[in-house]
Amino acid sequence: MSRSGSKRARALADRNTLIGFSQLGVLFLMLLSGVLVGFSEIQKRKTIRMVAFGDSITATRKGVDQVFAQRLPDLLRKKFILEVSNAGVGSSHSGTIHDNAVAKVRHARDRFEEEVLAYNPDLVTIGFGTNDAYIDSKTPDGASRLTLDQYRNNLVYMITELQKRKIKVILIAPNPLSDPRPEFQNQRLFQYVKVVRALAKEYRTGLADNYRLFMNYGRKHGDYARLLLDGVHPNDEGHRLIADNLAKQMRRVIKRHKFRN
Repeated sequence: MSRSGSKRARALADRNTLIGFSQLGVLFLMLLSGVLVGFSEIQKRKTIRMVAFGDSITATRKGVDQVFAQRLPDLLRKKFILEVSNAGVGSSHSGTIHDNAVAKVRHARDRFEEEVLAYNPDLVTIGFGTNDAYIDSKTPDGASRLTLDQYRNNLVYMITELQKRKIKVILIAPNPLSDPRPEFQNQRLFQYVKVVRALAKEYRTGLADNYRLFMNYGRKHGDYARLLLDGVHPNDEGHRLIADNLAKQMRRVIKRHKFRN
């Protein structure tokens, strides 16, 4: 090869090398830009501390992969970083053990300060009623574990204590029961559901109405019992439905109010 040809070849190689470095530089900047944009989006998301306060329908459960509270962070991840404390206790009613001691557990009013207020949350869901309404005598005219007045007073206490602290509240109305539970238990439970609905309006809280949610599912699909493990507790499909609806309610509540970063 002539000396001039060799020079042209080297020049061409140098040029290609420069183009290659330039392309790599552009690619690196594009990747860096994407990382920075992604990091910026993460920084923009607000962290919200939430307590899911309730009974065995809120609590984690054998036979259920994810209860509704475990599903919420993923459902809301695009806008919020949700830190959830699950304070669900099986057999728990809304009062204290002195109100009704059939279930030897710490009930809502027994643990409200320790498990809810002490967490300093931004938002609390309150889901009780299934055990409050339950008739242990298993007769249609039997007494519920807690009266409607007791139930209402307990919910009002918790709502007002939270609202005094500027903590947002979403009330959860219990889901309906199905076989093998007798229909009169369901009819009694519905009286407690109506209390939740009324309080949500009176105190302007959010409302996740699981009773209506499951009944609407039943009208559309023929039977809501397929959402339940045992006639009381939701299965994974039931919890998925609850979580999807609750996430919508949470977006509404969060949109209406300013939360700390």
